[in-house]
Amino acid sequence: MPIPITNHHLTHNLAYICAQKGIQQVIISPGSRSAPLTIAFARQANIQVRMVVDERSAAFIALGLAQQTGQPVGLVCSSGTAPLNYGPAIAEAYYQGLPLIVMTADRPPEWIDQRDNQTSHQPHLFQNHVRGSFELPVEVRHPDALWQTERIMSEAINRAIAPFSGPVHINIPLREPLYPEPDMAFEPLPLPKIINYTPIERKLNPSTWDMLLTDWNSVTKRLIIVGMQNPAPILAEGLAQLKKEQHAVVLADLTANLHQSGQFFHQPDLILNMPHHDLLTPELLITCGGPVISKQLKLFLRQNRPRIHWHVEVTDQAPDTYQSLTHHLPVEPAYFFDQLVENLPTKATPDNVLLWEKFYRMGNARLETFLNNAPFGEFSAMRLILQALPESSRLQLGNSMPVRYADLIGLTGRQIQVNANRGTSGIDGSVSSAVGAALATNQLTTLIVGDLAFFYDQNGLWHDHLPVNLRLIVMNNQGGGIFSLINGPSNLPPAELTTHFTTPHRRTARQIAVDHGCNYYYSEDKVSLSQLLDDFFKLGTKPAILEVKTDQSVNVELFKQYKAL
Repeated sequence: MPIPITNHHLTHNLAYICAQKGIQQVIISPGSRSAPLTIAFARQANIQVRMVVDERSAAFIALGLAQQTGQPVGLVCSSGTAPLNYGPAIAEAYYQGLPLIVMTADRPPEWIDQRDNQTSHQPHLFQNHVRGSFELPVEVRHPDALWQTERIMSEAINRAIAPFSGPVHINIPLREPLYPEPDMAFEPLPLPKIINYTPIERKLNPSTWDMLLTDWNSVTKRLIIVGMQNPAPILAEGLAQLKKEQHAVVLADLTANLHQSGQFFHQPDLILNMPHHDLLTPELLITCGGPVISKQLKLFLRQNRPRIHWHVEVTDQAPDTYQSLTHHLPVEPAYFFDQLVENLPTKATPDNVLLWEKFYRMGNARLETFLNNAPFGEFSAMRLILQALPESSRLQLGNSMPVRYADLIGLTGRQIQVNANRGTSGIDGSVSSAVGAALATNQLTTLIVGDLAFFYDQNGLWHDHLPVNLRLIVMNNQGGGIFSLINGPSNLPPAELTTHFTTPHRRTARQIAVDHGCNYYYSEDKVSLSQLLDDFFKLGTKPAILEVKTDQSVNVELFKQYKAL
């Protein structure tokens, strides 16, 4: 007699497939429709489950875990509005190329639009920001339906990790009963089959290399820009060799994580803030990695377009950030630069790199002099904090001004990994992503974040998984300070700017620290900040929050003064 298949057979098999496919972490938000999934993952010995009530925070915590580990992380939530809260993190994961396995429980399809509780249109909910949308069958009593379920699950996880990473969405309609009867025992089904993906090695053919080398040799001013990525030692070695043998100019974003060696150019705004920087316009531009922080760099290259632009990335898109793209090379950057070095027989002249070095030295000297004489504000506070960061720690940067200040000041030669949500550059998940990042490692993990982003995402602290290695630094200028600094809103009448953009407030982080069991530190001047940073960064038994209070009018004036130098 065939075994009657229940929700719990189905979800047990799904959890088993996830474990066999290498998913070790799952973040779950509680709910009834998702109960069979929650129970299955909780009973899967090889998966660590964490419960986070707020789905938006849960998704960003999962993103932080995936960002640090490079491994797929599962998300499980109930039906109705619950999946909608995943949207911001899924969009960020899509543009960062992070493998989130998003599993949303759903009502059976016949109950959608019938005014039943917690129903919405969930199939293909995230279709524009996922690598694939999948729908499991609602009836799995027939063996073919069970086979289809298992096949889809393997295919979805494979799609999340290869040929390039990104989130996938699996919608799972579940009928009642959703909870097992007390002491219910069910006979296990045969173990589900697993479909594995075998990666291929991507290479460029000889004729393509001939064309690329012809382009390379036709110019003298070459620029390599590396955008957002996790540390990539093999790529760093290839770029270092290219710099040594070909005097190549390599400009790395702070989030490119190439600053550790001290061999490359960083802090593009320092260089581009110098007079006559148009002399640096490249004839050949090579880009790899994700987005860059510097808007000034993007505008410079859009206004001074190179004749040739190669973008090196395994992706199905061809991003033309600088409006100059001539070739998309869908290979791994580490392979590309290694082969480029091997194929270039003669050294290039050092003239171009010497010019970049001159501008870089002048820019750094100008910034150093300016900050040494500047009154206390966000700019100088950020320099003190970055200088005090412990070696071999990890840094998360909130969007708006913190990431801009950090990119301007730099971390050249420091052994600190830097990450930020620069895929879509939203403020909505900064705290939660930092929590996920800290959960992925024993290393000290520090988030530097603005006040609005911190208060917006305070639910990232509302769970039982806060790691003791987490440090949060809140730059509190009591409003949306960036609107007073960027062109456009800063030119509005003061009353309109304040009411509709900077939106001032009087909140502090003190009570939030108390509510969530964090140590609390406070500073509003250079002396107290310098004195407390060592103690703040010491590992103890609790996470810690440091609130740095600054005057927004001072911040605005200092930044304008620097830009006007």
